[in-house]
Amino acid sequence: MDDDIIQIVPVLDLSNLSPSQLQQKIPICCSEWGVFQIINHGVPLALQTQIRDAARHFFSLPTEVQRELLQADPFSPLSVFTGLKNEGEFRNWKRTLGFKPNPYMNTNLLPCILREPFLNFREKVGSLAHGVAKEIFAGLQLNADLLSDIHTRRQTMTVNYYPPCPERNFTYGIRPHSDFGSITLLMQDEVKGLQIRKGGNWIDMNPRKDAFIVMIGDQIEILTNGMYKSVEHRVLTNRSIPRISIACFYAPAEDDVIGPLGKFMSKRTPLMYRAVKFGDYLNHGFSKPLNGKSNLMYSAIN
Repeated sequence: MDDDIIQIVPVLDLSNLSPSQLQQKIPICCSEWGVFQIINHGVPLALQTQIRDAARHFFSLPTEVQRELLQADPFSPLSVFTGLKNEGEFRNWKRTLGFKPNPYMNTNLLPCILREPFLNFREKVGSLAHGVAKEIFAGLQLNADLLSDIHTRRQTMTVNYYPPCPERNFTYGIRPHSDFGSITLLMQDEVKGLQIRKGGNWIDMNPRKDAFIVMIGDQIEILTNGMYKSVEHRVLTNRSIPRISIACFYAPAEDDVIGPLGKFMSKRTPLMYRAVKFGDYLNHGFSKPLNGKSNLMYSAIN
């Protein structure tokens, strides 16, 4: 594994910054880092604790019990999967509980240990994500209301459980990649492991109890013709302590076509990406193993 260095990822205090101050600071975060942290964001600490505790309880259950809980409803928005391939080779050293709401789901059939924390967390973080997206687009002097609606239409959530790994260099918790959507809001527990890449170096995202991490995804890089960069990130394993993180992914609808806006093109910055349907971009990304920011090549102008 690569050596990491010490740098401090920007932290924005939403209670102390005016909209104009946010619109000055966020462009720097997005163009230079592709990631920033937010504090005093309005998601209650009690709710954060509740969903972490529910996740720990779920992953403490035997695997067969987990699957039984999730298969009671054919339209359940929940699924559980692991990094273990059929041939026994670990792709990512983690187990994941996915939550993808759909129009047919009956929330009363969600397992009781997950129902309340998942639904409340989804609502609170969804509202936060829409507000953050609005500030990102306002900082670009774009139609913030319209674009924040478009780029948060599709919401999925994953609860990632990284068990202790007997050999740290055997594999990653999750391999280096950028997120395929527009923005991701991530909540960590107290265990280290997440790193982001900046300038060829890997930087630790040390856990901060009161913070959400905001990551720029590929669709924002495409929309801005490379002015804002999606952040490459990975998770390292450790030998002794399990780790839990909860990621909320926001993206356009699968039928939405995303391409660079004209204001981001000039003689000095020629067109870098073609417009593609988000569903096609997503399917291409999921059709192969994670590999840095390679999925952007699907949209890149050759």
